Amino acid sequence: MSYHYEFDSWNRILLVVAYDRVDDCELQELYFGVRKRKDEDHALTGILDLSGVTDFDVRSETIRGLANMPANFEDPTIRAAVAPTDFLFGIARMFQLRGAATRNHLRVVRTLNEAFVLLGVASPQFQ
Repeated sequence: MSYHYEFDSWNRILLVVAYDRVDDCELQELYFGVRKRKDEDHALTGILDLSGVTDFDVRSETIRGLANMPANFEDPTIRAAVAPTDFLFGIARMFQLRGAATRNHLRVVRTLNEAFVLLGVASPQFQ
């Protein structure tokens, strides 16, 4: 998997863009990397964009394990996962439901624009 971070310093949104193939190890690396990056940038909220993911080879045990971990952004912070395909949407919803105790304000949407609307951001300035 390849991924990169972008940050909107005005709105303090951390955007994580994932693409290509995703496997268990890479997803775990991304998950733990988000917390570090969030703290470095002093981000208030985050978006995970899975739009560029072409192959998702992650075991359900890994999804459940990550969902049971402490959330990277604590409630009541609204944050979003962008999952455009039915398969990724289902996986993201499984993560959301499994981790509902610590992620009650996580939302799964289909497009990045929906995530911006959800966060109340009209024109984000990611760098």
